[in-house]
Amino acid sequence: MTSSDPSPQAQALGQYFLQNPNGSHARNVAWQIEHRLRLASFWDIKPGAKVLEVGCGQGDCTVVLADKVGEHGHVDAVDPGAPDYGGPYTLSQAQEFISAGPLGPRVTFHLGIDPIQYLNSLPASFVPYDYVVLSHCIWYFESPATLSQIISTFVGKAEVLCVAEWGLRATKVQAQPHVMTALLVANIEAKRKVPSGGNIRTVLSPDQILANIMESREFGLEKQEIMESNEGLKDGYWEVWEVLQERENSVKTLRNDGVSEKEVAALIAMYDAVDVSVTILDDSGERMVGLKQVKSMDVWAARFVAL
Repeated sequence: MTSSDPSPQAQALGQYFLQNPNGSHARNVAWQIEHRLRLASFWDIKPGAKVLEVGCGQGDCTVVLADKVGEHGHVDAVDPGAPDYGGPYTLSQAQEFISAGPLGPRVTFHLGIDPIQYLNSLPASFVPYDYVVLSHCIWYFESPATLSQIISTFVGKAEVLCVAEWGLRATKVQAQPHVMTALLVANIEAKRKVPSGGNIRTVLSPDQILANIMESREFGLEKQEIMESNEGLKDGYWEVWEVLQERENSVKTLRNDGVSEKEVAALIAMYDAVDVSVTILDDSGERMVGLKQVKSMDVWAARFVAL
C-alpha cells in the first residue's frame, strides 16, 4: 500500500480507539486500523456474523470486526492479559473506551481469560462462531504448543478460521531489520529462564502455522496471501528500536541465566547484524537516522474452513 494517508474509513474508525487527548498518535492508529480493514476484507467478514477474536489486545482489530459485523452481528473479544498490561494505556482502559462508544453494544470483552479456558467453558449446545480470528497474536504465545492446543478447542465451535501473522519476509529492504529482530528476539526468548512479557515470545513462520493447523485435519485451507505492510505501520520500527535499546540488559540477563558463552557470542553477532542492517539504510551511516527508515515486514494472512 503506497498511499500517503490512511483511508477516510480508517480515520473514522480510529476515533473509537483510545488515543492521546491531543491526537498526536491519530495517524499511527489510523494506519493500524487500515491494516486490519485489509485483513477483514481478505477474510470476507460478513454483516450479521458472530465472531470470536482471540488475543484482542487493546482492540484495534476489534473495532474493525465490530464495524464489519454491523448492528446485527457480535464480537466476543478474548485476551489473557492482565487489566493493567500495556501502554500508553492499559488493556482495561482501551477496552472500556471501545465499550463506551458507538460500537460498544456489538462487542463483549473477556479480559484476563485464557482463550482455551473460555472455549472449553462454552456449553455443548453452543452454536458455532461464524468466524474465529487470530490477528497478530500467535507470536505472543509462550510456547509453539499453545497454537495446537487452541486449534483443537476450535473444533465444533468455528465455521471459519481467520489468521494473520508477520510473514518473516521483507519485500522492502527497509523491513529486513524487522525480520532479523524477530528471529533474534525469538532466540533470546528460547534461552530465558523466565519468559518475558514482550510482544515476541514464540516466532512461527507461515509454513509452521499452516502445517500446525492442517495437521489437526479439522480445518482446510481456503486461501492465503502475503501482504506488503502499509507505509504507516510502525511495528517494525518499535520492535527494532526496543531490541537495540535493551541489548546490554538482555545480554546481562542471559549470562546470569547461565547461557553458555558460545550461545551468547552467537546472539551478540545477531545484535551486530541487526545494528548494521539499520545503519546502512541511510548514507550517513548513522544508526538513529537509519532507524527512522525501518519499515514493518510483510504479513501472511489465511482463511480456513471447518471440514
